[in-house]
Amino acid sequence: MLAFISWYLIATLLGWLTFPLAYQLFPALADRGYSLSRAAGLLIWGYVFWLFTSLGLTQNNVGGILFALLVLAGSSGWIIVNRKSEIGEWLKSNLRLILTVEVLFLIAFAFPAFIRAGNPELDNAEKPMELMFINAILRSPTFPPHDSWLSGYAISYYYFGYVMTAMLAKLTGLTGSIAHNLMTSLIFALAATGAYGILYDLLEINNPKSETEDHKSSI
Repeated sequence: MLAFISWYLIATLLGWLTFPLAYQLFPALADRGYSLSRAAGLLIWGYVFWLFTSLGLTQNNVGGILFALLVLAGSSGWIIVNRKSEIGEWLKSNLRLILTVEVLFLIAFAFPAFIRAGNPELDNAEKPMELMFINAILRSPTFPPHDSWLSGYAISYYYFGYVMTAMLAKLTGLTGSIAHNLMTSLIFALAATGAYGILYDLLEINNPKSETEDHKSSI
């Protein structure tokens, strides 16, 4: 339960931290990227962490993870400074959308996590290989991570998704197996909110009311 709560809080805070950046990047969307902010934040955070660690600028530790998060926070902070009142006004006028996305994310994250808690074994299909990737990344001081199945070599297969999983595991102090199941649930939740956001944006395109409000705001 504590592991689930910690990941939920991190994902939620990450979404709010990234929203100003999404607001700036998706001006044509009715939800201004709010439904995608968690996924975008995780991708940007993970990429900055992977890039800096691969270049030797940071280490694969909590310090490197927090430094990458600081880079993301700095980008959003710069946008907040320049568009604070505009973003605040948008949030006030879209509380229903925000609450819907938040409730949907919580349900979509909790349901598969509950299912995986009843069957947490990772002993079939590709799960043992995926667990190896996560544990190898957790134990490697830099990137590319060591290959646990081929001593003396680095992982040559794609592994960015496992970097994000190990990143959250290291930050919350969880084992690779627990992190694997939580990331599976988190991906489902991010997909659910993203799909809702896409549907919302498509419906708003042909909404006469939203077009009228946009016209009034531009005057």
